[in-house]
Amino acid sequence: MKKNILITLLAALLLSSCGEYNKLLKSTDYEYKYEAAKNYFAKGQYNRAATLLNELIAILKGTDKAEESLYMLGMSYYNQKDYQTAAQTFIQYYNVYPRGTFTELARFHAGKALYLDTPEPRLDQSGTYSAIQ
Repeated sequence: MKKNILITLLAALLLSSCGEYNKLLKSTDYEYKYEAAKNYFAKGQYNRAATLLNELIAILKGTDKAEESLYMLGMSYYNQKDYQTAAQTFIQYYNVYPRGTFTELARFHAGKALYLDTPEPRLDQSGTYSAIQ
């Protein structure tokens, strides 16, 4: 009996959180989306954060939040172990914001992501050459 109640409560919690996230995706309040993306990033829900940040990057371009958004997007990919996309995002960051707040970190994480994306030495070395450059 207690198991059934617990399972029902967990299912209700999961369904309610999915509904909230779907409403957030459809929302046109970009400030709210930005804050939600930061919260998801802080909680370690990098997939949700990346989805929101991908949408916000173009909208926030030219604002003070664009720089942090692009860096958080790169870190979201990095923490999801999508190293190729993370490296591309970090490279984009330090090309767009050469004197930005996170430029040093972006350069470091771009190199590390390319390094982590390289295959074993006996395989193709094109990724290794990219990481060295």
